[in-house]
Amino acid sequence: MTLLEVDHLSLDLPVDREPRRIIHDVTLELDDGEAVGLVGESGAGKSMTSRAVIRLLPQNARIGGDIVFDGRSVLAMDRRLLATYRSRDVAMIFQDPKSHINPVRTVGAFLIEALVERGDRRADALAVVSELLDTVGIREIPHRLRQYPHELSGGMLQRVMIAAALAVQPRLLLADEPTTALDVTTQANVMAHLDVQRRNRGLAMLFVTHDLELAASVCDRIAVMYAGCLVEVCAASSIHDRVLHPYTAGLLASRPRVTSRTARLPVIPGRPQAAYELGEGCPFLSRCPYALDICRTTRPELRVVGSSRVACHRAEELSGCLTDGRAADRPGVHA
Repeated sequence: MTLLEVDHLSLDLPVDREPRRIIHDVTLELDDGEAVGLVGESGAGKSMTSRAVIRLLPQNARIGGDIVFDGRSVLAMDRRLLATYRSRDVAMIFQDPKSHINPVRTVGAFLIEALVERGDRRADALAVVSELLDTVGIREIPHRLRQYPHELSGGMLQRVMIAAALAVQPRLLLADEPTTALDVTTQANVMAHLDVQRRNRGLAMLFVTHDLELAASVCDRIAVMYAGCLVEVCAASSIHDRVLHPYTAGLLASRPRVTSRTARLPVIPGRPQAAYELGEGCPFLSRCPYALDICRTTRPELRVVGSSRVACHRAEELSGCLTDGRAADRPGVHA
């Protein structure tokens, strides 16, 4: 059953006092209990897309298309319905917990706030959050509840954020790069706790990250964004075997591998394109080694190719040749 539908979403924000488009015609679905990874470089529009889902946008933002949650338009909700949606149906885990937890309130006060506001007794709310802290790997819980955010490590604060999101028993989790500021070991532990809790509770999750490998390990599907556009949507299980877009292949090729040694990691040439700089052609045009004349004049639409969706004019031609990001070196593929 489809829980969330992002339907031809566009978003304009003022840049130098002029409205500029930073999200272009994004269409994405998320089923009940499914995890989708939204992947791309910084500035690709991942976080703004996730914030649009919860309608947490600047006042001067202009949004087009629609976002439908369980059959209801999020963009058409009035203040009362929006408050209910945010407090009961959807929860967001932010990438920097120190910026989203009140520094002058204790961890316990932060965790029970939403539960008390919706009518739970304080004792019941404390019991709920204490159990959640235990499930995400925090010990000495009575002591932790009395502490302030600055007294906890980054990894523990991120676990607190996860517990706060799970406490309201949402149907959809929006995880906005929740492990970006953490070391590799802590990142693995936090993601393991998050993935276990999501699966045990049957939650849907939109996981925003720049780490393609991490997304593939915890998600059912991968949606790759570039310059405010979706360029490829595929099953996580096929991400290493059947890449269809040159940008996705470039991201995969630039990852170091523990099974081999190389003097220098491959990189995607050029600089990331800003969404508001796009012209009529393909967003990846300036960095793509396989561009043709049609790529310069016509922006490719996201279309079905096999079991995936891809926005590339040469998807069928390059299919099966982009696994390691070096299609141009193989016979029969010419830029």
